[in-house]
Amino acid sequence: MEIAEQDGVVVATVDRTEAERQAWKSTGAPVDIVRLAEPDSLDEAALAALGFVARPRWINWCAPVRESVTVFEAALPGTERRNARLGRRFVQDEGLRVSVRVGLTPELVDDFLVVYDRQIEAMPRGKNYARRWRDRLLEAAGEHVSVSVYDGTRMIVGSLWWIRTEQSVLQMRFSAASPDARASRVMRVAYLEAFQFARESGLAFASLGNDPSLFGHVVQPGLFTFKSRLGFTPVPSQVLDPRLAGEYADRFLSLRSLSDPALVVTWGRHRGAPLSWPEAAQSPGHDLLILSAAPDEALKARFRAQGFRDARSVTVST
Repeated sequence: MEIAEQDGVVVATVDRTEAERQAWKSTGAPVDIVRLAEPDSLDEAALAALGFVARPRWINWCAPVRESVTVFEAALPGTERRNARLGRRFVQDEGLRVSVRVGLTPELVDDFLVVYDRQIEAMPRGKNYARRWRDRLLEAAGEHVSVSVYDGTRMIVGSLWWIRTEQSVLQMRFSAASPDARASRVMRVAYLEAFQFARESGLAFASLGNDPSLFGHVVQPGLFTFKSRLGFTPVPSQVLDPRLAGEYADRFLSLRSLSDPALVVTWGRHRGAPLSWPEAAQSPGHDLLILSAAPDEALKARFRAQGFRDARSVTVST
């Protein structure tokens, strides 16, 4: 058994024998998550008997852009259609400028990083992947499009998207917004402009990028809610990016270093099944596990999302 801290969460990695005898109980360490090494040989029933649940390491949020913005927005919940209207009205009333530019320049990326850096600094466990990726983004500048919103010359919303012609996907790489822009729903305006670019470019799908399948640690449940309400559903990231393949089989012991509630996107029907694109996006089927400190069946309604096969809640200590 190995015990390590990962961004504030204590993870004990065990083999099957250690899992069967619950070896972590005798360590005296404040373990939050027990992770099973090499879980591939066990099916869902065997994992469940040991108290573990399998999940893909990464998920990618996808949705068809449909034939028009009208058709796309008609499929959204009423609150999201209202948010889109309010965002557009705010852009118009405040005289903001929306810019869609094919290709990246060092100046544009650096302007974006100013906004991104500030957003990451405000997150308790934020990871500044965009700054690490700066040079790689510029090396593939022609494969990207930026959608930004400006207040005068100041960028208040920025998003960088990867044009994946072969997969017919416009995939978000990074996005960020100033606090006032997030509060006024301007981010939605930028995303909807990106979806329109995808339609006009003949792309069938949009992607809101890759997230870890655990919401409540590095990324928070609010991101799950935002993306799902925009009509996006997750697929295993390996469908589009094989380098993001793999799974975790975890037993959650404590919410001490996680949010309450925390969300886990599990495999659902996808585990062990052949995965191909775009079929996986056309027939999503993950399950959702909701972790909370107290029993609360209302959480399943709160985090209801399209494209999930099932949702269940589990009580975990704090």
